[in-house]
Amino acid sequence: MLAVVKENPEPGVVIKQMPIPVVQDEEVLVKLVYSSICGTDIGIYDWIPWAQGHIKPPQIIGHEMVGQVVEVKSEKETKIQKGDYVSSETHIFCLNCYQCQIKNYHICENMQLFGIGRNGSFAEYATIPLRTTWKNDPSIPVESMSVQEPLGNAVNVVTKAQVKGKKVLVMGLGPTGLCAGMVAKAYGAKEVVGVNRREYRRELALKVGFDRAVEALDEKEYGTFEAVLEMSGNRVGIQVALDAARIAGKIIAFGIPKEEINIDWGKYMINKELSIESVFGRMIWETWEDTTKLLISGEVDLRKIITHRFKLSEFEEAMKVMKSGECGKVLLEV
Repeated sequence: MLAVVKENPEPGVVIKQMPIPVVQDEEVLVKLVYSSICGTDIGIYDWIPWAQGHIKPPQIIGHEMVGQVVEVKSEKETKIQKGDYVSSETHIFCLNCYQCQIKNYHICENMQLFGIGRNGSFAEYATIPLRTTWKNDPSIPVESMSVQEPLGNAVNVVTKAQVKGKKVLVMGLGPTGLCAGMVAKAYGAKEVVGVNRREYRRELALKVGFDRAVEALDEKEYGTFEAVLEMSGNRVGIQVALDAARIAGKIIAFGIPKEEINIDWGKYMINKELSIESVFGRMIWETWEDTTKLLISGEVDLRKIITHRFKLSEFEEAMKVMKSGECGKVLLEV
């Protein structure tokens, strides 16, 4: 099979023929249909320090996907059947640690990550543990099925922010930020404002339902947002988030910074009495269920943020588009 492989501990990837994986006990073998590129994949491609600490080459990368089940190997009864369209929850949990015991599966203490700690979805076939295989509702467009992970992140972020009736700021309009704005509108936010330096992303935000999208927030609006969704991980963006939140407002941290972040603890945490919560992935499986409801109802249409499609063999070209920032979600047709 054709696959995108992080073959060596250095920038770049290799597109090459690899053996079709052999399904193990309590796994499914999936024939991929679509796999979408995540910002994390850029870091893996560039071989940033985070990637160096999480990946041991050679390994097939990619984790946002939809595929059709070819084989199920389990001695237990399962609802997953041959022919089903399935997606994978990236956070592969152990079921044994403290966090798993209290059902915080998404932050398992022994977590393995699909496409990061084990072979992933930038290939024609992949294996997925049954415990992290999600059976998709057949009424959802198949291409949207492959973008449920970033949408799920956004659902978790927006749910924690409790946005109904609130003025909401979204810092960073990458695909997950765009999803956050769509979900916030669906969940009853009074106004949703997006901030991004790229005009392409701002125009896309308006197309998917943001009330406003600006290059930089006017300081007159500082202290006026009840909820701030920090999706950028950018140092400047984080500082704006702290200033933009109103007294006793809530910030949800999702974007991962590439540097250490310092804040004026007394000014923001004490005097301003801000609440800061964080999100790492999706609640398993509550978030997936909420995501499915949004997609079935049509309140969120992920096809609106899919801007580019490439064949798996065109991965290098697809990565160039991703790194340019002049895109929404980039889909690989397998």
